[in-house]
Amino acid sequence: MKILYIHTYYRQRGGEDIVYENEKILMEEGGYETASVVFNNRKFAAFKFMFLFFNPLSFIKVYRKIGEFKPDIVHIHNWFFGASPSVFLAVKLRKVPLVHTMHNFRILCPSAYLYDSNGQFMDSVTKIIPFRAIKNRVYRHSFFFTFWLAACTRLHFLFRTWQSADRLISLTANARKIIFESYLHIEPNKVVVKPNFFKIDHSSPVISGNVIRNNSFLFVGRLSVEKGVEVLLSAFHKSPFSLTIIGDGPLRKEVEKNAAENGNISFIGFQKKDRIMEEMSKCSALIFPSVAYEQFGLTIIEAFSCGTPVIASDSGSPAELISEGINGLHFKTGSSAELIRKINDWIAIPETVKQLYIENAVSTYNQYFTAEYNFMQLSSIYTSLINEKKSDFQLSN
Repeated sequence: MKILYIHTYYRQRGGEDIVYENEKILMEEGGYETASVVFNNRKFAAFKFMFLFFNPLSFIKVYRKIGEFKPDIVHIHNWFFGASPSVFLAVKLRKVPLVHTMHNFRILCPSAYLYDSNGQFMDSVTKIIPFRAIKNRVYRHSFFFTFWLAACTRLHFLFRTWQSADRLISLTANARKIIFESYLHIEPNKVVVKPNFFKIDHSSPVISGNVIRNNSFLFVGRLSVEKGVEVLLSAFHKSPFSLTIIGDGPLRKEVEKNAAENGNISFIGFQKKDRIMEEMSKCSALIFPSVAYEQFGLTIIEAFSCGTPVIASDSGSPAELISEGINGLHFKTGSSAELIRKINDWIAIPETVKQLYIENAVSTYNQYFTAEYNFMQLSSIYTSLINEKKSDFQLSN
């Protein structure tokens, strides 16, 4: 089987980029032939955003590549905004089966993470014309940017661009439910749930059990409001608990200021994966305080892979990935007081019980989020779609 991947890199590297790269490598290691058409938002960003509705250069690039490579499947990861929805149209014209992973909700809402300055924002999901999203400037706090993005996604709905995908991959069952209830009116059989995965390094001291766990807590992620960084800092301000923060983003200065003023907070900036996994394996628990509606928390399954329980918000993917009292704890989304209360609860748990949390975290990872399990899921999606198209072709002749 030949698979063509299409992906746009954001200006700042994120989880979607990692998932695209890992899935491509996974399928190659499984014996599939792959190729990619990649775009990026680092250069000429304003020009590319203006051509968000239809980027002719992206269309031509994908159309030609399909003709040269002749794939059995095309899999689009991120189309925003360098690729533009024009890549869907190129695939449609070439009549190749199309899979699209919805890493976020950008097709449904300009905010992508169902979030505005007041908290979670679900209004756009069911609206053909998302007036409130535009009024609230949910994308980059800009009326024009939000309007343009909303106009493009809705026009492509009317042109049935999004409906041209033969399979939409949702990362969780909760996200699948939101897609079903949205203005898209996608057929139920077109949306499948396939979570992300994390491939562990078995030679790592983290996996071999040679790292000693301490009583500190850890945050890993983008330093931004929607990731709950302000909730995190408020909870740990002048608290007796130690916190290590890894990451970078627009709230970096605020994090640095809090770390300087609070001896219990340590900020070590952006780190490579080996260092992140080392810190995860040493801490008592990972804190995942996102206030946006997360499609999937990759750091959660990374934590599970090394036996680290997670204390997380009670909405979005954390509500589904984390089982309360089994492999972690939930707190009310956006509440720093509730977060610190759950941390106190965690500290009070006997070590013998915490060990059960650790074992359950590893078990959760091994059951649902290994590379092997993900390969089986993804290859099944591709194979079933190709067989379905072959069957449809035979019936029409």
